[in-house]
Amino acid sequence: MRVHSPAAPLARAHRLLLPILAAVFTTLLLTACGSSDSDTSTPEPEPLPEPQPEPQPQPEPEPPSFTRLQTEGTRWINADGEQVLLKGVNLGNWLLQEFWMMGQSSEAVNDQCTLEGIFDSRFGFAERERLMDLFRDNWIGERDWDLIESFGFNVVRLPFIWNLIEDEQNPMHLRDDAWQYLDSAIAQAEARGIYVILDLHGAVGAQGWEHHSGCAGKNLYWDTPEYQARTEWLWQQVASRYADRPAVAGYGVLNEPWGTTPDNLAMEAGELYDAIREVDGTTIVILPGHSAGLDAYPKPADAGQTNVAFEMHFYPGIFGWGEIGYPVNRDWLTCGEDGSGGVCAWDEKLRQLDAPFLIGEFQPWTGLGPELGAQITRATYDTYASFGWASTAWSYKLITHQGGEGNGTWGLVTNEQGLGLLAKADTWACPGWDSALESACGSARSNFTPDRAGAQTYFLVVKFGSCCDGALDASIDSLSIVDTETGNELLANGGFGSESGWTSWYQSAPPTLNFNATDAALTPTGSDGPVLHMSGAADVNGGIYQPVTLESGRNYQFSGVFRDNGSTNAWAEIYLVASQPVDGTDVLAEGPFASLDFNSAPKEEIEALFRAFGSVPYDIHETAREALTAETGPDLFDLPAAPTQLVLAETTAGTELSWSASDTADIDGYNIYRSTTSGSGYTQIAGPVAGTTYTDESAAVTYYYRVTAVRGYAESYPGNEVATAVVAQNLPGRIEAETFSAMSGIQLENCTDNGGGLNVAWLDPGDWLEYRVSSPTASTYTIHYRLASGGGSNGFSLSVDGGDIAHAVAVPDTGDWQAWTTVEATVELPAGESVLRLDATDGGWNLNWLEAAKVP
Repeated sequence: MRVHSPAAPLARAHRLLLPILAAVFTTLLLTACGSSDSDTSTPEPEPLPEPQPEPQPQPEPEPPSFTRLQTEGTRWINADGEQVLLKGVNLGNWLLQEFWMMGQSSEAVNDQCTLEGIFDSRFGFAERERLMDLFRDNWIGERDWDLIESFGFNVVRLPFIWNLIEDEQNPMHLRDDAWQYLDSAIAQAEARGIYVILDLHGAVGAQGWEHHSGCAGKNLYWDTPEYQARTEWLWQQVASRYADRPAVAGYGVLNEPWGTTPDNLAMEAGELYDAIREVDGTTIVILPGHSAGLDAYPKPADAGQTNVAFEMHFYPGIFGWGEIGYPVNRDWLTCGEDGSGGVCAWDEKLRQLDAPFLIGEFQPWTGLGPELGAQITRATYDTYASFGWASTAWSYKLITHQGGEGNGTWGLVTNEQGLGLLAKADTWACPGWDSALESACGSARSNFTPDRAGAQTYFLVVKFGSCCDGALDASIDSLSIVDTETGNELLANGGFGSESGWTSWYQSAPPTLNFNATDAALTPTGSDGPVLHMSGAADVNGGIYQPVTLESGRNYQFSGVFRDNGSTNAWAEIYLVASQPVDGTDVLAEGPFASLDFNSAPKEEIEALFRAFGSVPYDIHETAREALTAETGPDLFDLPAAPTQLVLAETTAGTELSWSASDTADIDGYNIYRSTTSGSGYTQIAGPVAGTTYTDESAAVTYYYRVTAVRGYAESYPGNEVATAVVAQNLPGRIEAETFSAMSGIQLENCTDNGGGLNVAWLDPGDWLEYRVSSPTASTYTIHYRLASGGGSNGFSLSVDGGDIAHAVAVPDTGDWQAWTTVEATVELPAGESVLRLDATDGGWNLNWLEAAKVP
């Protein structure tokens, strides 16, 4: 907060008056002393200058005024009863570190507790505290607050960890400097008309297993009464300090508290509410949703609670929620095909609770490119505001080794791009990629200028790998670096066919390299001959490299093609680095920040790293800033009408599709989608096509098709689904979960179980799957179900051909959503074809496959 000193105007007046007095004094002195000329007559004194009015100091602008926010039904309102639409961003990695956000994540150090422990053992507690302050003083500074304001935001969500406030060596006592960062942040925000939501991101003991709780793998909060009592005490200290600070919009009592059940969370959140209300009766208390939702909470008014809001985090396209792209955001923001899902379903929940909503975290721009990412970002904020919801995206700032916004990093602000990462794709962002390197889905560039003076040797590194029980299968070809001034090609054997010119390298286990792969199924689009095929089982990381000489000040063009051939949990990356790869050491971009080993790095290097965060040149997501501050929002979700009456005919020429045209007149055409799974897993195979027919000449397998209408970025929901003849799956044998013949409510995600692929996930009661199977004879089968659950579930029931329930399966708690176990049950199946139907009686379980074996 700005402080106006009454002495300051007087001091400025004295400084302005001194030159005038000096001029008068000098004139009088010359008059008294006379002149050195022989003329001794007394000259007429020059008239004194007319007195000028004393300049008045300009008052400093007053900070914007704030009124205490309150709740009224589902609205956030100010003291005058006017609705306030809060739109902002998180200040992640500042007052609780997340190492991926600053390019320092490693197996050795990936959470704040670990780093603090290392600093304690190496340098002592006091020096640890100095280093942590050094980091905080540089991660967010004055320029960051100015940039936040420039995006048009009026709220920041401020994540912090418990030991920023509480003296960890003297529990339930404040640190001597407890308030320095929260006070400073609130003052900076106040000066710019920005509200602050205080978010306890990491409670003592940790409220989940994730690294972003501050201490990974702990989750001790829920079973430790001491930690719960200390957290209630902590919130009372915070609330006591800021009860009369109108710029504090609310208290977010626990971030992502998913390490317990929904019912227990609701009870504990109520305890925190009560503790706050003992000292602060008015500030809005924000109760956190569970990963399972808000259903465990009563209506606040029925529980005697006032000024309460609820919080959830939504990440369409990320963390298993579909794939990054337009469709998943369209489905979420326009309420789904039936108009009652997505945001509409959540609006109904909040109306039933009669309370406001905070979307505390969401990420609408990453991986979407600058223009589409910016438009979807603005549309997301606008859609949330249309319901009166507050929203704060994750996150304002991200530092990476390669730098640059590229196709959209997780930060609206990141460091400028240097040499290092030239292209990247992975199965998390874009499984099944097949593209030119200069349009790679993860990171891409087509031109660069060297960053070292003179003629220098660099190394072009091709790095492919997989992790987490995944599998690698990818290809690359036509690698090229051309001097744009001379037209000279600088790479040797970028078209492969042999290993000439290349040296192999690996970090952990090497991939299998085939420099002369000619199988058409492995060939990227745009390849003109043999390709380099890289493959391997889980946990490989390596590839090839060759030296290349580049000169400063010269521009070089980079190109090539690559594709994924069905990998899981895998990546493909191309680097240009100054250091020659060494077996056993990973290759990463050599940006402005080294990847430090905090266990051994000299203190001076740690200090230099932390200081650098405060001065590194920024790359700002300018198209997002322009979209967010534009007077009007985009129309990309003003959807054209869908085509109708899609029909299919299987002919000798292929699968012929035809449909009735969209009722929207000004469309650009139609997109054609195909899948091997009914209702999901669709990929675009053509479009936009101008007419209302299309022939797919692909191999004759069971395919499902849908067609959409397109106008600019806006794309309709698909029309009806059609399919080629459905082929029953023969028993005995394994049935992959994603190969259902029909379903309702099912979503898929990447699977880390042996064999990789996809698994069925995000199940809710009432969802169902059907599988068409064929048995050679009437037989008794043992069905083995491959299942995972992060808490256990009542599971599902199996029926055959719509009959009675054949058996029910409860899903055990496997400890994680990707920790798999096998459960078995028996069923009688008739000879010939039949339909197996799984009906979810409970949510909270995943299915990877089911396998039928005849009972002897």
